[in-house]
Amino acid sequence: MENENIVESDMSPDIHGHHSDKAMLIHVGLKFLLLFIIIFSFDFLIDLVLMALDLIFEIFHLLIEIFEEILESILAEALPTSKHQNEVVIVNLALGIVLFALYKIFHGIRFIYRLKRHIKADGLNYKKRKTLDWQALSIVSKIKLVTAYCTGFSLIFLLAF
Repeated sequence: MENENIVESDMSPDIHGHHSDKAMLIHVGLKFLLLFIIIFSFDFLIDLVLMALDLIFEIFHLLIEIFEEILESILAEALPTSKHQNEVVIVNLALGIVLFALYKIFHGIRFIYRLKRHIKADGLNYKKRKTLDWQALSIVSKIKLVTAYCTGFSLIFLLAF
């Protein structure tokens, strides 16, 4: 009997809503500190992402070139073909691979719709949990939370913009 009560109390949706005011304010402060760091390092983060994309494209291009050279040497040894004929065979093979990849991508659209449905359900669960957490707060805690968010946004706008 007691085990059932423990399991039911562990599954209550407002289990995350019982924080002290100090812990709640520290949590909000850390959120705004992280937001402040992201805003000030945004240019660096964009440069870092662009450099990573450039590196990924260069590596991908090198892999394609290596694959093409290997195929050309195999075709030159296996079949009595000219360089032009080898390139035609490689281009046709590449087109086949691209068409197969496009087929798989369009076939995978159902996966995207399922993913969208799961994300929407998770968002609604998050919203419901936050609503229950908000309703569980006392009026004083609500005032402190709203004040903390207003102060945080004001400091972000004042210091960052």
